[in-house]
Amino acid sequence: MDAKTQKVVGEVAVQVQPEAAAPTPDNAFLYVCNAESDSVSVIDIARKQAIKEIKVGDWPSGIKISKDGKTAYVACSGNLWNTIDVIDTGRMEKIRSIYTSDYGPRTLDISPDGKTIAVVNDTCGSINRSVNFIDLATGKVTEKRVIRESSNLRDIVYTPDGQYVVVTYETPKNWLPVCEAENGEVFTNNIAVLETKPGGKVARMPLDELNNYDGNPYGLAMDPKGRYLYIGVRGMHRVTILDMGKLLNIVRGNSQAELDYMRDDLGLVRDYLVARVPTGLGPSSVCLSPDGKLCYAANYFSNNVTVIRTPVD
Repeated sequence: MDAKTQKVVGEVAVQVQPEAAAPTPDNAFLYVCNAESDSVSVIDIARKQAIKEIKVGDWPSGIKISKDGKTAYVACSGNLWNTIDVIDTGRMEKIRSIYTSDYGPRTLDISPDGKTIAVVNDTCGSINRSVNFIDLATGKVTEKRVIRESSNLRDIVYTPDGQYVVVTYETPKNWLPVCEAENGEVFTNNIAVLETKPGGKVARMPLDELNNYDGNPYGLAMDPKGRYLYIGVRGMHRVTILDMGKLLNIVRGNSQAELDYMRDDLGLVRDYLVARVPTGLGPSSVCLSPDGKLCYAANYFSNNVTVIRTPVD
């Protein structure tokens, strides 16, 4: 799509079920995860042509590229898979795998200093899913942080200062077995805010309020200065915008025990809610223009993109 004209200017065939994509910093190439093909397609953006297919692990569903553009990290989220596959973008080849602590690494983000990746492990059948912090120099998990009573972890993003990550997830209601809850879609809807320092707080913050539920929170984006968080709410066909300053003040100002108590407060979201913006059907991923003034929501069910003017001046 041409962002100025808001028109589709090209289409590139890849493999089966393109699930996520990331451009190199110079915008020369786009790396696309093909979930059902267990591969990553490399697209020459100027030529609008796929030039290579790289085999990776089972069900690649998330990808990020380092700031220097030399490395791509691919989350392979198959139910019995636990790797982040590493691609050398110069050679366009997979060079190694990093192993996560649990199955189902769905997606990841790279810390602002480029030294760590944070990975969400959406381990099927577990009611306590987790985030791994992985040191990129050693390829080792330095900490596993559990989000208690969690299911359907969908996305993760660092704050610009690297002190927190935010995760979209759902909580099974009524203490049902997680497999039954997933099939029946019996959930409340939340984000988790995790301090990135070792042993830091895990704040489980509600998105729902009474009779107004943010069903199936999915993709995340944060503006370059960390002022606002944008959430694609797939089940309610809208983008929810949160004030990060107000949200982090709650996290900083309360103990872990106090934050645990707040998780079920269906009035709390009003303290940090900016707006809920209607979109097309099923916004699954969101991204921002470089200046943070426009938000783009990819609508899974209506096959279009919603363009939102953000609160940024």
